[in-house]
Amino acid sequence: MKEIKTVFIVDDDMNQATMVADHLKKFKNLTLKTFSSGEECLKNLTLNPQIIFLDYNFDKAGKDAMNGIKILDKIKETNPSIEVVMFSGQEKIEIAVNTMKHGAFDYIIKNESSFHRSENVILNIIRKLKLESSVRLYKRLFIGFAIAFLSMLIAVGTLWAKGMIHEAGWF
Repeated sequence: MKEIKTVFIVDDDMNQATMVADHLKKFKNLTLKTFSSGEECLKNLTLNPQIIFLDYNFDKAGKDAMNGIKILDKIKETNPSIEVVMFSGQEKIEIAVNTMKHGAFDYIIKNESSFHRSENVILNIIRKLKLESSVRLYKRLFIGFAIAFLSMLIAVGTLWAKGMIHEAGWF
């Protein structure tokens, strides 16, 4: 299973980013990195984050700053396996749905429960990764058993065709 080691928190409100990072410090094995712009986050994708908490609006970052959707698209282009969780003060369902269409794992509204939700999202991503790992294992087992079964059928068919198996009840 792929482990979660690095989490980015990207928000132009550094107070918000710091509070989220402080709350997530309970996950002792995580390296938490905060960035004040999406562009800064994109430049650091070589650090291979497994999860990115990404703000939707970057008003404080300047008028030329990319919005959260554009950054999300760039992240997914670079590495589709990074789980991106959108953080926003926007309560409109259309925005949440749009971010999910662009590949966000979840959408968290910035409010009094957002810190607790961010913790739950990490636990959900860990569960998802464990399930994906199990699915890969079962696929490999299935293929192995299928190959073994087909090999046995070929061997029995070959033996039967050569007359080496002629007892009733085999076919």
